[in-house]
Amino acid sequence: MVCQENAQFAADHPETSLLTTAQGRFKIITPPLSLVHSPFLPPNSTSLQAFTTPRVWGENEAREDGRLAQESIDIPQSSLDVATKPLVTSSLSVEEEEQQQQPTDVLTTTTTSTSNEGQGTAAASTTTTTTTSSHVDDLTSTIDSMYLCPDKLQDPAVVEALPQLKVEASLSSNKPREPTDVTLITQLSFERLYMLQGQCDVWHGVISAAVHIALVNGRAVTVELNSNQDPQLTDMSEILQRFKEFHTFAESRGLCKLDLLLIAQDVESVWLSGLYPVNAMRNRALANARTDIVLLLDVDFWPSAELSEVVQRAGKYASLLAAVESKNAIVLPAYETGDQGDIGVEVAREVVIEGKDTAVTMFWDGRIKPFHGDNYKQGHRATDYKRWLEADKPYRIRYEEGYEPYVLVSRKFVPWYDERFVGYRKNKVVHLLHLAQTGMQFVVHPRAFTVHSPHPRARTWKVTHKTGLWDQLAELYNLVKTGLESNTYVPASMYSCGDHVVGPEMAFQDGIVQGTWARRI
Repeated sequence: MVCQENAQFAADHPETSLLTTAQGRFKIITPPLSLVHSPFLPPNSTSLQAFTTPRVWGENEAREDGRLAQESIDIPQSSLDVATKPLVTSSLSVEEEEQQQQPTDVLTTTTTSTSNEGQGTAAASTTTTTTTSSHVDDLTSTIDSMYLCPDKLQDPAVVEALPQLKVEASLSSNKPREPTDVTLITQLSFERLYMLQGQCDVWHGVISAAVHIALVNGRAVTVELNSNQDPQLTDMSEILQRFKEFHTFAESRGLCKLDLLLIAQDVESVWLSGLYPVNAMRNRALANARTDIVLLLDVDFWPSAELSEVVQRAGKYASLLAAVESKNAIVLPAYETGDQGDIGVEVAREVVIEGKDTAVTMFWDGRIKPFHGDNYKQGHRATDYKRWLEADKPYRIRYEEGYEPYVLVSRKFVPWYDERFVGYRKNKVVHLLHLAQTGMQFVVHPRAFTVHSPHPRARTWKVTHKTGLWDQLAELYNLVKTGLESNTYVPASMYSCGDHVVGPEMAFQDGIVQGTWARRI
């Protein structure tokens, strides 16, 4: 039965009832819904299993994929020719400008023959089934040696204000790197490794993930998700062993090339370990990325599998690179499932594998809906889900304050996340506000999307409220907004200094008031 909000939408837009799905255009081979146990799932869980069987084209449908692939990633020039003037507004009541010229295909720079497409798909399948062992990186040459600001370590005020993190282990994928790799940037607490496995099973490219572990008197705070989330203390040697085992497991069974950081933080108590340093962790994962294009995504979201399959093709990658290097952020519409339990996990799994046609069907029958559309509309409202349901080409949108989409973007334009935002509130909103203020324009991908996988609520939400930090984060957000409006804001980060003061590849920001660096954290 169609959920209430979808039914209302259908009543308001009767013309969309003519939507049909393009069944049989391509085939995806997946394991049966009966689940195979993974050692990295929460104990007694049957809700999430690596869907690791490589996806292959059906014999008869394979050569019909040209039109599908082109629709999946090509962005018309008219959708990208937008002004670079920063746009920060709290209103969405702005009519979208209509296309005034025949769109040209900027993301298709070469024509790939049928035989080459087939070879590329076969090569990808071969790569993903190769079993590899973990490569342990030299900790003397980690991201801290490249980005950590020595002067800030000597400043008591900065040390007090920002999370102090340490790289305990660094593991890199041994799988071959490709020029067309796109890095998925994410972060997570140690008990959520099973979510990272889900991402690895649908993403062909690189994943740069920073895994957090809090330490109380040298022992790791761990949480068993099926035990009412009661924290316990564990020897760090056991954490390191499980960390390495997970990397080997994920690399051998998943599609991704997994680069992992284990990040430790000393905290005063088990209770305060719930104040998760989310933006500091995002910065570690961002700093560890090496590709030109990155996908900024939280670990509890799965990207549609079709996206990473298509961008691996050289022509499609070149088109995407041209788009993001023109300061366009490519938005992936974010969905959540109607069911928030095991059924919801299976729904999320199915839709990201099957693609947009299935997503449209699931929207109409209520199995998926816009993410947080019920309780935080401005978070994704600007994406314009009604338009996306029918979209066959990219469309640009107007940023509104509070918007926090998941985006593909050029790494050289990504600023640091503000590390003063810990716990649960405003951490991603403030980063998207900064992106918009730098002149970034937002273009919605017509087929790719991402879906939230249901999970137990994290402790960080409760601790943020109980400590009074909830209101403080709102005040901090307003301070950042004032700084952006006056062009005096620089992200507060332990990595913000020297030739990377604004971002990993941003030594300065156009329009910034000179001489303000020393006055910022």
